[in-house]
Amino acid sequence: IADSTWPMSHYHPYCQASSPYPGPETADLSTTTSYTMGMPGLITLAVSGKYPDGGRVVWGSSSTDVFKADTSLNYIKAMKKESLTLSSVFSPDEILSGAYTLVDKDNIFYMPRFTKIFAFGDATAGKRYSGIVIKRTYEIPAGQLAAAEEKIVGLSMTWDGMLVFATSHGLVGAVSRDFTRAYYYRFGPDEQISNSIACDEAGGIYVVTNLNMYRVQWTGSRLTTDPALGGWSAGYETGEASGVRLGAGSGSTPTLMGSGTGDKFVVITDGQDVMNLVLFWRDKIPADWQQIPGTKTRRIAAQVPVTFGDPYATDTLSEQSVCVRGYGALVVNNQLKTSLNNQVISILLSGVNIIAPYGAEKFEWKPATRKMNSVWVNREVSLPNGIPSMSQATNLAYCVGQDWLGSWTFEALDWATGRSVFSHVYGATPAFNSAYAATEIGVEGALYTGTIMGMARMTY
Repeated sequence: IADSTWPMSHYHPYCQASSPYPGPETADLSTTTSYTMGMPGLITLAVSGKYPDGGRVVWGSSSTDVFKADTSLNYIKAMKKESLTLSSVFSPDEILSGAYTLVDKDNIFYMPRFTKIFAFGDATAGKRYSGIVIKRTYEIPAGQLAAAEEKIVGLSMTWDGMLVFATSHGLVGAVSRDFTRAYYYRFGPDEQISNSIACDEAGGIYVVTNLNMYRVQWTGSRLTTDPALGGWSAGYETGEASGVRLGAGSGSTPTLMGSGTGDKFVVITDGQDVMNLVLFWRDKIPADWQQIPGTKTRRIAAQVPVTFGDPYATDTLSEQSVCVRGYGALVVNNQLKTSLNNQVISILLSGVNIIAPYGAEKFEWKPATRKMNSVWVNREVSLPNGIPSMSQATNLAYCVGQDWLGSWTFEALDWATGRSVFSHVYGATPAFNSAYAATEIGVEGALYTGTIMGMARMTY
């Protein structure tokens, strides 16, 4: 992975969306925001490593284009995607299949699209302002596909530098970055995937389907769920797609918590009416661990209801991955006040105050007691549909929110207390809607986010 402030979706193969780099600490008269119009459906941005001249570029994949921009998010070059149609530009399939991207240490940008992975680079090697070229293309062999509509939905990288992908219909693949080697593993015929995947340094690849949580083990020469080689599967409480949720089951990309010799977990939210924050033991289950009553498997280390401070809550939902730092885990509320029964309309109206969801809740695992507890709730903040992030340097969590006037804002919450530190308006029309996009730590303390019709940047 590139050495940068944000080289891939969710920042890192652990998918914690937490960075050691600083974001803004305040929003005052010295704060500036900029907005770049032009390309719909931008979910994540990937910051390159340094070029020979000391500069960097920001790569992105929208519904229509692959592009690179300077670190102020001004477009440098763009390339239209192949075989576009008017209906495909705003289709969930187009947006979801290209949502998860990454840039590697050689400043090659990898973007999945349907059954292909494209490797993009500079037309002139080492020149960041040169054009964009397709260096090579990988395509899943037809014999590996289970359905005509199958598409790649998740992309990550192993510690030994293999690209790893997951498809909507349950295929996991590991592909060398030069596209000369590929390995495959398929789940059962009823398994569906609608999120990305996480990887750890021991070869574990973590995939959540509509039915199960998996550790698929990469051995260096094969993919397997064989427990004798480190793999496992575990059931969890699942549910149907609803509101802004893109698929059945969990709405979150698996997030890895813990490292070294401490407790280590995989973290998701489940699909219950009142969702739970669920922790799975990542490696061997401790010998003295007793299964929690009411859980589907002994591998579950915690299954805690997320109510956002409402003891009478009957439905809570998040489509976003859990933001993790240390043993802390932040969940944002995406449950609209009014059920709209249409995914596109739900997203478009999610910033309207009478419809928008409110609430964020942080939990923390205590190794001494082996318990996961809620440590704070902020019921006033509204983060309708964006992926949250946090900065270790500022100890702040960041996300796109909306205010009571319906303006779109950059929000910052104190990681330790949940207190709102700032709310900074960057736009007041539907074009500024975050529409599933991630808030990211950019270059030189900036915040970046994609929007429904472009991308925004905040600096101080």
